[in-house]
Amino acid sequence: MKRLLNKTWAKLTAFFLTIIFAAMTVLAGVGVGFLVNYNVFLDGGTYLREELYESQCSDAIYSAYYYLRDLMVNAGALADDTSGTDDSTTPDADTTPEELQQVTNDLPGAFASGFPREDTACHLAVANKDTGEITFENFELTDSDKPLYSAQETFSFTFADGHTEEFAIIADLLRADTTDNSFYLVSEWLLAHTGLTVFLAALFLLLTLFCFCFSMASAGHWAGHEGIHLTWLDKIPVDLWLLALVCAFFIGWDTLFYYTVETQVLFVSLMVPLILLFLCVFAAQCKAGTVLRCSLTARILRLLWRILRAVGRGLRRTAVALPLIWKTALVTAALFFLEMLLVLVGYGSVDGIFVAMKLVEFLAILYIALNLRILQKGGEKLAAGDLSQSIDTKPLIGDFKRYGQRMNDLRTGMERAVQEQTKAERMKTELITNVSHDIKTPLTSIVNYVDLLQKVDVQPETAREYIAVLDRQSRRLKKLTEDLVEASKASSGALPVELQPTDVAVLFDQIVGEYQERLADCHLTLVARPPEKPVSVRADGKLLSRVMDNLVSNICKYALEDTRVYVVASSDAETVTISFKNVSRAELNISPDELMERFVRGDASRHTEGSGLGLSIAGSLVRLMNGTFALSIDGDLFRADITLPRA
Repeated sequence: MKRLLNKTWAKLTAFFLTIIFAAMTVLAGVGVGFLVNYNVFLDGGTYLREELYESQCSDAIYSAYYYLRDLMVNAGALADDTSGTDDSTTPDADTTPEELQQVTNDLPGAFASGFPREDTACHLAVANKDTGEITFENFELTDSDKPLYSAQETFSFTFADGHTEEFAIIADLLRADTTDNSFYLVSEWLLAHTGLTVFLAALFLLLTLFCFCFSMASAGHWAGHEGIHLTWLDKIPVDLWLLALVCAFFIGWDTLFYYTVETQVLFVSLMVPLILLFLCVFAAQCKAGTVLRCSLTARILRLLWRILRAVGRGLRRTAVALPLIWKTALVTAALFFLEMLLVLVGYGSVDGIFVAMKLVEFLAILYIALNLRILQKGGEKLAAGDLSQSIDTKPLIGDFKRYGQRMNDLRTGMERAVQEQTKAERMKTELITNVSHDIKTPLTSIVNYVDLLQKVDVQPETAREYIAVLDRQSRRLKKLTEDLVEASKASSGALPVELQPTDVAVLFDQIVGEYQERLADCHLTLVARPPEKPVSVRADGKLLSRVMDNLVSNICKYALEDTRVYVVASSDAETVTISFKNVSRAELNISPDELMERFVRGDASRHTEGSGLGLSIAGSLVRLMNGTFALSIDGDLFRADITLPRA
């Protein structure tokens, strides 16, 4: 059975068999309902036969009535009654009473000839209601004629002379006429096969349920796919299916009552497969758990929810961004009108004194809000670092004025502290510059004389070693003084900056060309991943090269040998980020903030050469280019991110 669930031919066979067996179940069920309705299981079909006989007698009675009326109308025997007559047979106005009498006398014979015994199964007699005298009769009954069923109806006729007579038309059914009566033939067959009809109804019902259950079980299962697989048909939202079925049902509703049987059968034949297909789709989506997620209603509700959330966020942002005075005015006005409404509902009118008091309250609240707004703007300027303007305390009153004066005192103190800090930084920069310049002159002499000594054949061997040590340390000291000067200039903003559009792809080519061999000498592999799309940044080429040189130097000093160094570029709508990532040789037991400080190195033992200024200089240079420089540590993974604005 499990294998059949995945077979397409089995699914299609079960689908069509469900429709066929359902149709057969309906037909057999109609037959059973027919038998139950006519009490066949209680009286053996007596009631059904009586109903059929009564129907045949009624048809014969009304046929005789209309035939008789037409004869009398054509004969001019009825007063002002020409319904059912042909104009060609209507008597002329010149017809004499004698002629009418003659026609009236001929009516019994005409009636008898109109309903001969060989053409009908009914004996028809028209009797006067008052006297019981038989006036018209199609034939006379004999002793051997035993009616199966008898019925009668009473009718009134108004004659030409003005008098009215009531006649009873009696029908005696002598035999059941089955020549052209399909209803009778079907009913007779059902009477003869009641047990078979019930058995077929039960059998077809069981087969329908089996095929239907198989279709539901196989929904979503397809050969070549594990678990539940939804086809394009199964992905149609369930509520869209329901909408289509409801529309189709209402469109074809009239066919069930006002159209031919063929049209009704066609409509039902179209609706049943659609309903079954909908149930299969619904079963597949239930198994996959996508009924609610994929429904059109759920999607619309989610869209509406997102719209409402967006509107709510917009209103909230508007409320936050709205100035304090406007907020206060709106809230106070809303409360004012609410109070007015309550007063109108309670008393039916609003007193002028009440309105004046509320206006005074409104103005007082607005004035207080104005004072708060002045203090709020002053606090926002202080928080943003704007110390150029003080708070105007003239419009303020009471405690608001005192708070404004204290904020002005705070601004003055902060301004004084900033000036002193700026002065100290300037003095420190000047000190470092001057000291570095004073050191550079004798240091240059030392370096030059060491170069001269290296060119002379100095004996003994230890002297040459001493000279080599002097050369190495003097150059290190020279590099330290140069870094000090550069760090001082970078932190103080004294370096000139020329920002120009720089292609990041060209920058990556420069990185690969300049630093790949250098990194290879340190047993490191460079992996460069430039941006997929062309992108440019606003930067100073010289300063950016200095930043990357410092980063590569730092990597060469501290990266683990025989590992890869990644240089990756990423971008968004406004910025471009270039990331340097490597694995550290030693344990990184220091925070990124400490690494950004001057004279701090990642190795606690300080065995490596370096001033500890490389990362600090790189950060200062990036900030001069209006960018950001960030460090991050994840275990032994060291990462440096350079973020610059797009050109």
